[in-house]
Amino acid sequence: MLLFLCFLIELLLIVLLYTKQSFTLNLFSFILYTIIGFVMMTYHMVTVSIPYDMFIIVIVAMILLLIKYRYIFKLQTGRFFILQLSHHFYTVGLFAVSCLYISTIPLIIINSLALWAAIIAFSTIYSFIGYLSWSTAFENHQYYKHVKLIMVLGAGIFSEEVTTLLAARLDKALSVYHSQRTKPIIIVSGGQGPDEPISEALAMKRYLIAHNVPENHIFMENQSTNTRTNFLYSKSIIHSMMPTSSQMLCVTSQFHVLRALKFAKKAHLSFDGIGSRTPYHFLAQSMIIDFLGLMYQYKTILTIYFAMLFWLAILQTI
Repeated sequence: MLLFLCFLIELLLIVLLYTKQSFTLNLFSFILYTIIGFVMMTYHMVTVSIPYDMFIIVIVAMILLLIKYRYIFKLQTGRFFILQLSHHFYTVGLFAVSCLYISTIPLIIINSLALWAAIIAFSTIYSFIGYLSWSTAFENHQYYKHVKLIMVLGAGIFSEEVTTLLAARLDKALSVYHSQRTKPIIIVSGGQGPDEPISEALAMKRYLIAHNVPENHIFMENQSTNTRTNFLYSKSIIHSMMPTSSQMLCVTSQFHVLRALKFAKKAHLSFDGIGSRTPYHFLAQSMIIDFLGLMYQYKTILTIYFAMLFWLAILQTI
């Protein structure tokens, strides 16, 4: 009964991403999806059963993604992105199957480690499918709430002009800004790297001014060097202008939204998130890097989960 309930919750979380995004398009829902997945896998390890329910969830999630974003197949860069992701899925899947086969060989310790590695590999695929579903939903979400503050996270620049990636973030922020009856303030957050001619914040400010945002609506945070310090250094600016209960929106690339919301939470700031489109030729790599970075922020949960799997793998192979 518990397993069936978990299965229904997972399906509901995925389906609502395409129907009622206001309910599930947030960091909490993604983490809930991931943790319930861990619980289901642990149950199957304890009962020595095949996780058919998890396979169904993965298949449903993939079908919904392919239907919703079928236009990608018409683009050469989109097909390249799918090919890249497919290659990574194939590699991890082949690793999982190989380890599962090795676990059947009667070699003490080796078969336990192989089973452990296989389950971790499948758990990674399962979690990444969720990350992919949430990240793409953030990019296609139409944001209608009234906001007091929009925060745009910076990205590397090579000249005094914003890059295509950063321009997409700013354009997404502009679409929300110009849709608001009462115009919110905008914080542009990004310092100056050693190979950057000016700070990312200044480049973003100039772009916004050129797109009809009054200068007095823009506040710069130009000392940060990563996502953590984006929020850490912007916190004082936010608190000086905004009540703690104000509606705030974080704008970044779609692959980056979940990790950004996690760092906002660690800084005790409450943000909604929305994502901008990323060029497909480096989206797959960016997603993998950010997914691993996001999972690292939950290293305590992962450590407990991996430890449980390790001992269960030993018990099943002795």
